[in-house]
Amino acid sequence: MGTVTRVNGLDCTVDTVYSLNANAYLITVKDVGATAIDLRAEDDAVDETVEALVKELNPLMFYVTNATTGLVHVIMDKSINSAAELQVRVRRLGTAVGPNTIDVSGSTVVAATSITVGVA
Repeated sequence: MGTVTRVNGLDCTVDTVYSLNANAYLITVKDVGATAIDLRAEDDAVDETVEALVKELNPLMFYVTNATTGLVHVIMDKSINSAAELQVRVRRLGTAVGPNTIDVSGSTVVAATSITVGVA
């Protein structure tokens, strides 16, 4: 009986992010001057910046870092496969988001190169 030796298709290399059904991105919410926005005061009322981001992007999962860094980690459906597209969508929210008129027009988005899952 003949045998077939598989030479590809493993996709299991360590230190590599594989996006089978979803894509991960890191958003840094910044103003037009590239200053990171502290989102800790933007998550506790209707239509504040965090809610505006979630409504615009509709992520499968998201995590807002508890710091002054403006970092938002998002997991998006596989159909969203462009950090540049997400960046445009975030920046288009504008210079006066929510009741506190937060400027997000300098925000950046990059595709994830690693994932860390923590437990509290």
